[in-house]
Amino acid sequence: MLLRAGRGQPATASIAKAIVEWAQPHADWLIANPPGEGAELGWDELLHGIADAMPRDDARPHVLQLADELAALLGLESIDSALLPLMIACGRLPRAAGLVRIMTRHGHDLPALLGELAGAEPHDAERVVRRSAVLRLGLIGFVANRQGEVEVDIRWMLERLLDRAPASGEAMVETLVGKCHPVTLDLDDFAHVADADFLVRLLRGAIAERAAGINVLIHGPPGTGKTEFARVLAAAAGVALHGVGETDESGEEPTRWERVHALQLAQQLLAPRGGAALLFDEMEDLIGDAQRSSGDWFSKREGSKIFVNRMLEANPVPVIWTTNAIGNIDDAILRRMSFVLKLDLPPRSAALRMLDRIARDEGVEPDAGFGRLIERAPETATILRVVTRAARLANEEDGGVRAASALVRALRGGDLPVDGQDALDLDLYETDRPIAPLFAALRESDTPDVSLLLTGPPGTGKTALAHHFAHALDRPLIVKRASDLLSKWVGETEARIADAFAEARQREGVLLFDEADSLLFDRTTAHNSWEVGQVNELLTWLDRHPFPVVAATNHAARLDPATLRRFVFKLELRPLGSAKAAQAFGRFFGMTAPAELVELRNLTPGDFSVVARQLRHAPASDAGEIVDRLRLESLVKPERNGRIGF
Repeated sequence: MLLRAGRGQPATASIAKAIVEWAQPHADWLIANPPGEGAELGWDELLHGIADAMPRDDARPHVLQLADELAALLGLESIDSALLPLMIACGRLPRAAGLVRIMTRHGHDLPALLGELAGAEPHDAERVVRRSAVLRLGLIGFVANRQGEVEVDIRWMLERLLDRAPASGEAMVETLVGKCHPVTLDLDDFAHVADADFLVRLLRGAIAERAAGINVLIHGPPGTGKTEFARVLAAAAGVALHGVGETDESGEEPTRWERVHALQLAQQLLAPRGGAALLFDEMEDLIGDAQRSSGDWFSKREGSKIFVNRMLEANPVPVIWTTNAIGNIDDAILRRMSFVLKLDLPPRSAALRMLDRIARDEGVEPDAGFGRLIERAPETATILRVVTRAARLANEEDGGVRAASALVRALRGGDLPVDGQDALDLDLYETDRPIAPLFAALRESDTPDVSLLLTGPPGTGKTALAHHFAHALDRPLIVKRASDLLSKWVGETEARIADAFAEARQREGVLLFDEADSLLFDRTTAHNSWEVGQVNELLTWLDRHPFPVVAATNHAARLDPATLRRFVFKLELRPLGSAKAAQAFGRFFGMTAPAELVELRNLTPGDFSVVARQLRHAPASDAGEIVDRLRLESLVKPERNGRIGF
């Protein structure tokens, strides 16, 4: 480099003076016969000394050894193999960096100079460097400083490699590509994902045949386990899975282009080795500087569309991509995916399996509150690891329920859903058929496509019975009220109804339609055609839904006649007779019912529950006063003392 800079330069030239000043303290290192102590080094003496210098026996700097090993791992051509250590020397070795600053300050074109030193022809040197694999892979680049001088810029991935200085080729690959992702779950924890087996076979086949252009996209709401599922797939296929362009405990946040370059570098490093796949978490980074707008859509997309398309078509190493939403992904990208999987929240049974495994890993014993919380808030499954760890660190005996409840409240932006009744006394129901033996038979049945229609006046316990039914079947209860489904926009109600059934299928839960008369009203009373369409949509789904459905209404007479045949069992819940009322009195108040209770003919379990809550704040003096309070509840009902439903 020094000889090229000094070619044809007289000693009086400013660059010659600057180089001599730089070389003076390094004369012993530069030339074989440096001037004596205190003597000035001359320009001609320096040039002749450099020209006559013999190779030194000093150990090659470790960063240049790493450069040579990296060039071999990447299979670089000769010019690129020479260029890589040259550029690293300019960025990391002080003597070389000092000389480069002098040369660029005096007008030398650094890319062209480095290209010549690497072996390119002088007239083509700059173009060779600009198009070199060293720059294309994002290992090193050029930047201009504040003075407009061009400098070598060692990029994120290579900087990490040089800082860590791994000893072996395997360690270098891991440093550049990323560590293999650890697996804490297995395929059994994702038994609810029907396509898991296919994806495992796809990865195995792609690795066996070294097929190009294999891409799997996993999308779904945050926290549904997309990353963990990708790890499980790779482990089941016997494939090493490396995360692409992910920062670590000592790294800085990568930019979009750093992640893209990391992907390209990983492909080039791993393709010859085989047996590996890549995980590109948060695909939004590939698409560019996307910003969330309405819904799941993104705006301000950056980057070349054709560049992304060609990269997806030619990648020699399979890539698993994840994203929270696919609304910002162009159809051209989706068409290049080998498979697209939507991953939703796991059903209750899968979440409990995950909880059991994670709790064992963390050494905690979760209490029964976890099961109830998972049922009420399925997103609890997405935070099991972090909350069980918090419980272990805090020595909390509940195993993480307190932390999970706090996180779920934060995720929901409000309070938790109301908990269903844990223990329900079925003997307190006044029905047209015994409930307990029916529920027992349904619990033992192998066919889950059962449906119940619960009718009766307010307070007879229809919603509580639906909760109990879900508990009996060990399935989550998915409650949909008219306010959840009805929309002022034409067609949106039907879409919400379809989504409700889809959610129930995915969670394998019991779907409860509360206030069913608002949804399944008699079509002859409809004023608009779209109202009829809404009823038709719901009836159609009821015909083909494979999991339990419950509908509850206070106004059975308003239901469309076609509704009745859609439900396998129809239970009419009535006000309590004398015997049941006395039994309820003992159950709620812990005392024998007085004789005057038989005078009240329209009491329901809800009335007893209301009075029981009153007693927490205003205790009664005796059983007679409790009956008086029950009488007041009876009198405020529109039907007064008439027998309802008999």
